[in-house]
Amino acid sequence: MTTEHLLAGGLTPQGVHRAVVSGDLVRLRPGFYVEGSARALPRGAKHLLNVLAADAALASPVFSHASAALVHGLPEWGLSLSKVAVSSGEQALRTHTTRVMKHHTVSLRGDEVCLVDGLNVTTPERTVADIARTAGRDAGVAVADAALNSGLVTASVLDRALEQSAGRSGIRRARAAMALVDGRSESVAETRSRLTFSDFGLPQPETQANIFDPHGNRVARVDFLWREFGVIGECDGFGKYLDGADATETRRRLGREKDRDADLVALGYRVVHWRWAAPETPRLLAERPRRVLYPAAA
Repeated sequence: MTTEHLLAGGLTPQGVHRAVVSGDLVRLRPGFYVEGSARALPRGAKHLLNVLAADAALASPVFSHASAALVHGLPEWGLSLSKVAVSSGEQALRTHTTRVMKHHTVSLRGDEVCLVDGLNVTTPERTVADIARTAGRDAGVAVADAALNSGLVTASVLDRALEQSAGRSGIRRARAAMALVDGRSESVAETRSRLTFSDFGLPQPETQANIFDPHGNRVARVDFLWREFGVIGECDGFGKYLDGADATETRRRLGREKDRDADLVALGYRVVHWRWAAPETPRLLAERPRRVLYPAAA
């Protein structure tokens, strides 16, 4: 809602101010508001509201970096969402940063901008490259993994975007991060787990590996497989048990998971589970497969 909409609806300027103070309205930026219930939205959804407000307030902005990532449906973990990111080639905008906006002065070719749901955003590959240059390693890898896994980019397109970013600040960081990308990763937690194993010197596992029985029947597809040690790692979120399920369905899913583990153990594998929050304590996470891998190696 704009100030004009609110005034046309019968509010006075003082009434708008009181509604913001009371929490009935949230001011996204000068002149743009949403209902107070938006305070309860997740961090990424709040940022997208600010993107929509910026699009309405500015003349044909091109959203980039974290803002573009969210518009493309890429994960928000590890990204800075405190300001809406816009890119422009206009030198006058070089230092133009406000409470709600961050303008990046960069060279943008026409083929590096696309239209998504009516919003001008940097292309997926340019977005991934920009985040890899400016965000932390783990966040950059997680965004690239998700972009590859969803089919938004291909490895060759991403390589070309990195080549075109040569000479820009953070390009070394970007290249180091992209060397760790695995498009088979299906979640941020899986990406972070894989990076943790590498950081703590564990052998590199296969990702999203298929397990077959002696008759060639597929028993399972597992998140991580240390094949030479016969060890399987599974990064579990509660969603696969609870999403859209009543109590009966939840029990059925849990039972199916236990049966699956039993089948894997019967084939001679050792199965290690951890929850999605485990990468928050990387040393403890690394110890879980390590305690099984070393006895298995012996």
